[in-house]
Amino acid sequence: MKYNGTIYRPPVEASTFLLPITEGCTHNSCTFCNMYKDVPFRMISLSEVEEYLKETKQNYERYCEKIQRVYLVGADPFALSAIRLLERIDLIKKYLPNTKVITMYARTDNIASKSDDDLKALKEAGVDDLYIGVECGLNDVLDNLNKGYSANETRKQCLRLNTAGIQHCDLLMLGTAGKGRGLECARASAALENEIKPHKILINTMSAFVGTQLDEDIRTGKFLPASEKENLEEEREFLIKLDLPECYFWALHPLDSVKIEGVLGDEKQQMLDALTWSIDHVKEDAINRTSRVGTL
Repeated sequence: MKYNGTIYRPPVEASTFLLPITEGCTHNSCTFCNMYKDVPFRMISLSEVEEYLKETKQNYERYCEKIQRVYLVGADPFALSAIRLLERIDLIKKYLPNTKVITMYARTDNIASKSDDDLKALKEAGVDDLYIGVECGLNDVLDNLNKGYSANETRKQCLRLNTAGIQHCDLLMLGTAGKGRGLECARASAALENEIKPHKILINTMSAFVGTQLDEDIRTGKFLPASEKENLEEEREFLIKLDLPECYFWALHPLDSVKIEGVLGDEKQQMLDALTWSIDHVKEDAINRTSRVGTL
């Protein structure tokens, strides 16, 4: 299979078998993202997927017997209809027979396009741990980010996932509201997360990459970024307000200046202590959040 573009996956899926299903992003318009800028969206055909799995089985048969978790590659493979996803899951189980969990990125609007029966069928087929780009809990901020959906819509669709029994891992971003609004954003995001009850929360810190609309907005003064101290204060307030003792909190992204992780019930205070120390000792001029080279 010839894959167009860079293969991205959540850091916590580092040991998971990766299966390309789509290229590019159906939305591809978020102001902060340049990951799929020059990659048109394409659904990889069923025959290509089978060829890839067949070659994998032939070359690594003993390894294939051990695979229990498969990550579907692409910005939002959940854009595929339930029928098309189930066709590809059938192939996965044909060549990787011990697979128990199928995981992938999923946009809120792609969950909305599926019926309750679709979600139930996907759950029964092994779909779980969907990665949702929540980003933050403020509707006007999501609109400014050109995310393509609101916090209200994310709430509705994640609750539908919960009803279907599909766990979700929520991706949130510090600094999205800009200078002076971090604590407001933290409280709104925590309220949203407490309601939709994710399995995991993954945090990164918004940074402007060259070529993004965000970088241009900062350059022209349309968007005023938060300071690093504000970002850390936002993260601390977010943690304080979270009431999800079973949830795993991950903030080890390369863009995060303070690396913390743990289960909120057992390790929350330890993470809060690390953030408080860092807020008291942060060196603002040591971290650059604008005109960075690379991608998220």
